[in-house]
Amino acid sequence: MITAGVYLFFIFPIFLDTFYLFVLPLFVSSGINAEYGEDYVKFCVLNTLMGGGGSFSAGGPGKGMYTRLYLQVLNRYHWIYSALALNHPYQETGLFTINGSCHPNHGWDLVQVLIKQFKEMGQGINHGELERAKTQLKSTLLMNLEYRNIILEDIGRQVVASGHRKTAPELCAMIDSVTPHQISEIVMKMLKNRPSVGAFGDLKYVPSFEEIEAAFERENGELTNRITHFLLRGARGGAAKTGLIKH
Repeated sequence: MITAGVYLFFIFPIFLDTFYLFVLPLFVSSGINAEYGEDYVKFCVLNTLMGGGGSFSAGGPGKGMYTRLYLQVLNRYHWIYSALALNHPYQETGLFTINGSCHPNHGWDLVQVLIKQFKEMGQGINHGELERAKTQLKSTLLMNLEYRNIILEDIGRQVVASGHRKTAPELCAMIDSVTPHQISEIVMKMLKNRPSVGAFGDLKYVPSFEEIEAAFERENGELTNRITHFLLRGARGGAAKTGLIKH
């Protein structure tokens, strides 16, 4: 049985518990050389499709503004500072996460939004957004391989991880072969695992791990005690927790 293991993250901003809350739900994905290693490229496409980033980012166009997390999260909720999908592949397993940050007063809301995004990933991907994600992933791959030092690193990584190297045309063909049904399949397989949850900051309004796990098990992904949460919002009493990692 593959488990998520330990996920460590280090953050050092000043006054973090006052102004920022970071939440990271994690699920087991596919490794490069694992039993279900053929899902590795599918998770790369899913990661590109979800995308995300900060609520403001300089640097010009072409930065994934049509990814799901920009359209459905950052463009809808002004109080979310960042929302970003990340896939961490290893040799035998992997980790997939959507991490988010906001003001601590919106902790409950942020967790609910992230759970909804996980649940909606398995409810259907339209052809347009999938093709956009595949094109963006191929573009990133080919632009990176224009540099000799990256080509050398790519050869080394692939040979160490799998014993052979796939060329750029082979990888592009694998990306092109991904279908909406395959994305839904790997998401449903991923969500059958128990989540791991990491959070850092003022956790006063963050649901417990048990509440988060129960929400993932519900078909609609809804957290409970929403009315109580809103009645308590703004109350600053009680000692604030400053960190949580549980799986």
